[in-house]
Amino acid sequence: MFDALTGIPNRLFYEKRVVEDVGRWKRFETPLSIAIWDVDKFKNVNDSYGHKAGDKVLKAIAQILHKRIRETDFLARYGGEEFVMLLPGTIEEETLRLANELRMAVEKCSFHYADAAVPITISCGISGFRPGDELAAVFERADQALYRAKAAGRNRCVVAACKSQ
Repeated sequence: MFDALTGIPNRLFYEKRVVEDVGRWKRFETPLSIAIWDVDKFKNVNDSYGHKAGDKVLKAIAQILHKRIRETDFLARYGGEEFVMLLPGTIEEETLRLANELRMAVEKCSFHYADAAVPITISCGISGFRPGDELAAVFERADQALYRAKAAGRNRCVVAACKSQ
């Protein structure tokens, strides 16, 4: 249930938790947002500094993100250099505000490996759940928003368009 490298929940734990959170969202109709994170140009870190440096970066990012969210929020390593967050009781605008704070915290963190500064940034795609939504559609919207963040130059957070847009 926990990722061996980062110490945070893993994808299996996420898949269990998201079913619970979506069930609560459907029953109580309270806001629920999802945020998908990806480390920018992570392959360059591994290629330039080695996999040990890449592992150090993933651990540090996981801790930065985890320490700055509420107890009711959920963060998991989704795979590789991707993380996913569930934010119950949070509308997209609030999620965007938090995501930008987290993004800047990662950017400002001084990563070093073998006395070399390693610049690291992350990008994020956000989507909220709307009436009639299914998880797959919300996840896909957040994922597409992440791709737009990457295409727009990385180191940014983008909120997905509503279904009606």
